[in-house]
Amino acid sequence: MEAFRLGVEAGADAVELDVHLTADDQLAVIHDETLDRTTDRSGRVAELTMDEIREADAGARFARPDDSGFPFAGRGLRVPTLREVLDWLPNATGLVIEIKARAAADAVVEAVGGHAANSDGRLSAISFDEGAIDRVRELDPSLRTGYLVAPGHPLDAAIAWAAEHGHAGVHPWEGDLPLDPLPLLAQAKMLGLVVGCYVVNEPERMRFLAGVGLWGFVTDVPDVAVETLGRT
Repeated sequence: MEAFRLGVEAGADAVELDVHLTADDQLAVIHDETLDRTTDRSGRVAELTMDEIREADAGARFARPDDSGFPFAGRGLRVPTLREVLDWLPNATGLVIEIKARAAADAVVEAVGGHAANSDGRLSAISFDEGAIDRVRELDPSLRTGYLVAPGHPLDAAIAWAAEHGHAGVHPWEGDLPLDPLPLLAQAKMLGLVVGCYVVNEPERMRFLAGVGLWGFVTDVPDVAVETLGRT
């Protein structure tokens, strides 16, 4: 939660997060499928209850490039649930939910149903797993969905698939965008799709992609993005 708060304070207009389904069918907001890399505990999220996951220190292993040691360790930071993030989400902030495993799709649709961010178009569900976003559309066609494209996957094929399956956008790795992305953006627009990408941290690249009309990009440095683009 601390990372989301800091991102919004820095001027990010949306928060992107990852969800996994726990052993007791709750949605844990955590990137990895295990606790090992990012907390002081170990174990697969899918094999642990949410109460067990909450015992982990979510700040134990996080450090920024200029930090000495781990300044967020021992501060009571815990792995949140999607419901907690939804309850916190500021009214003007968008939310992009990456579904890490297909099994979580039903729970995501149930969790966001009726939430203001979904009703007013600030919320979208994305995944590398085609079956996950197809399931979301099956359950709630009004919920915006996007196809996360794995590095190296042909973008023409990804755009065609997303359009055929009724998704709202495609989101490739930034390094796979062509030097001139305008034809790609035009192709997607003709099919009713937006194009975003991940991850953009360099100011010059941010400025270029915003200038050609990219829908949005994921960044690790929202303060740099706001300073570079001059907007929130």
